[in-house]
Amino acid sequence: MKANPLKQSVLLAAVVGLFCLALAAAGALAPMAVLPKLDLPAMLALALAALTLDAYWSAPKLCWSALLANAALGGVSFALLPWCAGVSGGVPVLTMGLAGGAVFGAASLLYTAAMERIATGPKAPLAPAGTALLLFLAGQCLSGLL
Repeated sequence: MKANPLKQSVLLAAVVGLFCLALAAAGALAPMAVLPKLDLPAMLALALAALTLDAYWSAPKLCWSALLANAALGGVSFALLPWCAGVSGGVPVLTMGLAGGAVFGAASLLYTAAMERIATGPKAPLAPAGTALLLFLAGQCLSGLL
């Protein structure tokens, strides 16, 4: 079976769509509840969740043309899905798209490069999840500097 390089962006759209659906449902069922914002750490967490699902599905390979296409489609996912669900919080669509594309592109590059160098398989079943956790913690440190 031929590998699809755009599977990462499809998984990202599914993860972001489920997150936006959960936020919209929580806002409708509990209007006074404090809901999480869709900011850079949340975008990074969603991107790493999609990349981890892809890593458990098949071994990720670094391809520059697919990386650029995935970053562009990730920006579209982060721009349109929260806007359509009404959870963007007044942030302009273009800003959400550019930030989402940059976050997903950088996370995809770093995660794929790390996963190519880590020996995964039956002896290390938690390696993709551990790599995602460490990248998320690094992103949290970086967002504290910004």
